[in-house]
Amino acid sequence: MTFLIRLLVILITLYCYPNIISAKAIKYNHNSKTISELKKEVNFTILTPTNIPNDWTLDTKTSLSPFITLHYMDSKDTKLMVGINQGLGFPLTKDDFPYAQQVDINGNKGYFQGWEESGEVDKNGDTITGGLLRWVQDGTYVEMSSSRLSKERMLEIARSMK
Repeated sequence: MTFLIRLLVILITLYCYPNIISAKAIKYNHNSKTISELKKEVNFTILTPTNIPNDWTLDTKTSLSPFITLHYMDSKDTKLMVGINQGLGFPLTKDDFPYAQQVDINGNKGYFQGWEESGEVDKNGDTITGGLLRWVQDGTYVEMSSSRLSKERMLEIARSMK
């Protein structure tokens, strides 16, 4: 009887284990550097979203400037879904973005500005949506852009950044 109880506990633990550790495996493309590799090269906290589809891939970019870019692509690796630029944080004010709407992102003041062409159809037949979202979190300046995701979806992703 004790054996059966132990076996049951082990089976339940193994069954639930993936749910206990819910870290997603990131699918990198284009021989991108990993987030771990990038963290060793910069002097700011790299934030990554947890609320993104499992089938998106990640293409990381670095430049001579102290910024990194995370490009999340669709499952076919053909469409940029959202780009996230990050660098060392600096104070932001409403004066910096006079035409932007102030939003809250994890207790931080953020500024969202939709695209001027929002609602129009681009050359590929896709409706332009989204815009630019900027904020500072944990000492990191974050600028998110998308022409495929709605403002609400961008905010969901932004609020999942850790």
